[in-house]
Amino acid sequence: MTIQKSEGIVLRRQDLRETSLILTLYTRDFGKIKGIARGVRGSRAQYGGGALELFALDEIVFYERKTSDIYTVSQCDLLEYFNPLRADLAKLSYATYLIELLDSVTTLADKNDEVFDLLLNSLRLMAGESSAKRAARIFEIKLLNLLGLMPSLDLCVSCGKRPDTGFKFSLQHGGLVCKNCLESDRAALSILPGTAKFIEHIRSLPFEKVERIKVTPQVGRELESILRKFLDYQIERRLKTVEFLREIER
Repeated sequence: MTIQKSEGIVLRRQDLRETSLILTLYTRDFGKIKGIARGVRGSRAQYGGGALELFALDEIVFYERKTSDIYTVSQCDLLEYFNPLRADLAKLSYATYLIELLDSVTTLADKNDEVFDLLLNSLRLMAGESSAKRAARIFEIKLLNLLGLMPSLDLCVSCGKRPDTGFKFSLQHGGLVCKNCLESDRAALSILPGTAKFIEHIRSLPFEKVERIKVTPQVGRELESILRKFLDYQIERRLKTVEFLREIER
């Protein structure tokens, strides 16, 4: 039996029998894993204090089970709880959206410490003074880039030429199409030059500098719409938290 130890952020939790949980965590050293935490519910719970709550940052100790790819979590110590996120409905909802999005686009045991750092830094950014919506847009763009799903915004994805004016954004082709290639996707979306430029800036800059980039309200609205449609196209389903976010923002 090999015992492992890593930092992990709780993405999902599911009740198992009367006293246990099945946890889905994104870890720094092993990527996304699933583990059973036994005896953590009820009056005789082994540990708690928020360590098993969604998007809590924990230090976990776990080991393999012979007949399953679900680990046994033997220890789970809370490192960071992100209190400000839990005290504000909008921040709580956006934080929940981040972990649902990450869970939907990642597979088990695919280690990526940059993705772990992105999630952790985004939660910390959101827990501060930054707008939760803005932090979510930064997370979406950075995540697409790290997972190799970033749309092409410098050259036309159809002919390879640099678009000047009249270009649109194609969900189908994954990037900009110039005015001469619009026939290849009649459903391509209008996109402002400022929106494409903002996405490229966020993609290329280090995380600690992205919060400084300003955006106009028009670009902000278009950015949210295009990223939402592009992510829905990639995931091929609508995330539950997206509908809830729309309700609370009406």
